[in-house]
Amino acid sequence: MIRSFLISILLALAAMVHSYPAQYPKITVLDLTSRNAVQLDTRQEVCPSGDQRPVSFEFYAGGANSTHELLQDALQGLQSFFEDPDYCLKDMVSIRVLDLTIASFIGKGVAKSSVKPIFSQLKEKISNLGMVHGTTMQLCGNGRTSEHTVGITIDTSGDATATEKIQRAWGRGECAEVSGSVTSTLGISIEEAAVAETAQV
Repeated sequence: MIRSFLISILLALAAMVHSYPAQYPKITVLDLTSRNAVQLDTRQEVCPSGDQRPVSFEFYAGGANSTHELLQDALQGLQSFFEDPDYCLKDMVSIRVLDLTIASFIGKGVAKSSVKPIFSQLKEKISNLGMVHGTTMQLCGNGRTSEHTVGITIDTSGDATATEKIQRAWGRGECAEVSGSVTSTLGISIEEAAVAETAQV
C-alpha cells in the first residue's frame, strides 16, 4: 500500500509539497508523509543544453550498514522530477518519507539528458556496495559555480539537518563537507552549458 502510493505520487509528479521554512526559500520539499499539500506550479522554461563531457563525481559512504525499503522508489521519483522539462528552474529538491531523507541539487547549467546517467550510477553504486547510514555523491569545486554543481545526499536515520547543510553548500556553488573520506570516484558523461575556463572535471 505505502509503496504503490509512493510510486504513483512521485512518478506522476503531483507529489505532496509543503512550504519549506522561510530561511530556505529555494528548496522544494516533496514530503510524502504530509497530507497538507499543494500542487507544484507548472512553469514552462527553456531547459539548458550544451556539450557532452566526462566528469568525475566524488562518492562518500559512511556509517553503519543500513537499508530502506523505499529508497529505490524515492530515487526514481526524484529522477523523474528532475527529468521533467516543466521544472527547469527547480535545482534544489528534497524527498522525505518516514525516516528517509534525500537532498539533491542539480545546477541549472546541467542538461536534462544528464539526469538519467547521474541517478543510474548512484543506484548502481548503492546496489553493488549496499546502503549505509549516509551516502553522498557530488560534482563541485575547481571553478564550478552553482549552475554547474551537482550533488545527491541520502540519510536513512531521519536526520534532515545534516542533509540540508550539505544541500545548501551546493546551492552556494561550494563542495559540501561530508564526514568520512572519499571512498571512490564515479566517472559519468554529462551534458552541460559551457563552464568557466578555470573549471576542471
